[in-house]
Amino acid sequence: MAEKSSQPRRNLANEILARLRADIISGIFKPGEALGEPVLARRFGVSRGPVREAMIELERAGLVQFEPTGRTRVRTMEEKDIAEVIEARVALEAMGARLAAIRWSGEHSRWMEENLAAQERAVGVTEFRKLDAAMHEHIMQCGGNQRLEALWQTIRWQFEMALASVDRLQGRQATDLHRFAIEGHRKVLEALAAREPGAAAGLMAWHITSTLEWTVPGIADNLHQLPAFSGVPGLGDWRTSGALSSGAEANEKQTALKKHHRTRRA
Repeated sequence: MAEKSSQPRRNLANEILARLRADIISGIFKPGEALGEPVLARRFGVSRGPVREAMIELERAGLVQFEPTGRTRVRTMEEKDIAEVIEARVALEAMGARLAAIRWSGEHSRWMEENLAAQERAVGVTEFRKLDAAMHEHIMQCGGNQRLEALWQTIRWQFEMALASVDRLQGRQATDLHRFAIEGHRKVLEALAAREPGAAAGLMAWHITSTLEWTVPGIADNLHQLPAFSGVPGLGDWRTSGALSSGAEANEKQTALKKHHRTRRA
C-alpha cells in the first residue's frame, strides 16, 4: 500500500483569493474593472470552480461587486465608502486600543517598536501598508476580544484597498502621509505602554480620523465629537490639536491638502 503524502492538500480557491486580493489592493486590477471567471481561470490554469469560490469571498470582503447582469467588477471606493469604513475603524479600534492598554506588556511594546522601525525603513507603498495593517491587527489581538477582532477583520481589506488607493492619488505626498501615520502610531504606543486605556482609545481614534482628513478633506468635521475621543483630556478637535503638531502646523497642512484635492478634481 502506498504511503500517504505528508504534504497538505492545496486549496486552490484560497491561493487564487490571496492573489486576486493582492492585485486588487495594489491597483493591478483597477476600480470598476470587470473580472471574468473564464479569463481568470485561464490565467491561473484552473477550472472556474476555484475562481468562483474566490470571487464569493472577495464579494464578502467588499472588494468586488456582483452585477445583475452576472458580471463581477472591482468595487469603486467613493468618498462616502471611505468615510464609512474609517468611521467603523474608529468605533472598533478605539475599543480595541482601550482593551489592549489594560493587557499591555513589555513584549507587546518590543513588537511594536520593531514594526515601527520597519515602517521607517519601508520602501514603497505596498511594504509600508503591510506593516501598517499588521500593527493595527496586533493591537486588536492584544485587546483579547475575539469577537471585536472578527468584526475588524470583516472591513480590513476594504480599508487596505482604500488606503492604497489614497497613496496612489497622493503620489509624492504619500511619503508625507506615511510620516504622519508613523507619528500617530508612536503616540498610540506611548499611551498603550503607559497602560492608559482612555488615552489609547482617544489617540487611536485621532490617528484613524486624521487619515480620513488626508483622504477626504472636510468630511470628518464632526467625528471629533465621537465618544472615542473623550479619553484624551484637552484633545478636542484633532485638526487643531497639539497632539501631533501645533495648531498652526495642522491648519497649514489642511490648507495645502484641500488645495491639492481641489486641483485633482478640476
